[in-house]
Amino acid sequence: MPVDLTVFKDAAPYRAFKEQDWNILSGLLKEKTVKSGEFVFKENDPGDGFYFIRSGKVRISKQVIPEGKKAPQEHLLTVLTAGNLFGEMALVDGAPRSADAIAEADSVVFYLSQSEYEKLEREQPSTALRIQDLLVATLCSRIRAVNRSFEIIRFWCT
Repeated sequence: MPVDLTVFKDAAPYRAFKEQDWNILSGLLKEKTVKSGEFVFKENDPGDGFYFIRSGKVRISKQVIPEGKKAPQEHLLTVLTAGNLFGEMALVDGAPRSADAIAEADSVVFYLSQSEYEKLEREQPSTALRIQDLLVATLCSRIRAVNRSFEIIRFWCT
């Protein structure tokens, strides 16, 4: 059954998508409802696809063991809302998940599996290329945010 992608159509990151892309994606994406507090995926789970957030909030975090401590603590990386995507690194490198994704509120997400994306590359290469451009832009944005964080840390630690 096709999924409703209207929340994405007017969002800036998706402006390069054409109506044909939306029609193709609406038939490929799998809808998943996630209750507040539930994991979408856990760190080290197989990296087998990525997610678009239709509604709700998803917290991305890592479990880290602070120096001198024995128990891991959650380190918040970001909280994402409707229109965002996450889990995209898996589509690029196929490695296990690098962080946890947990619903911060009841959420609806759409999932695109690695195998569906590979099929899209073969059968609809222009749509796959627009998705790839979106993933690259998302990754660049997140790398820039990390760079800004390092600049702030360096300022306060020197």
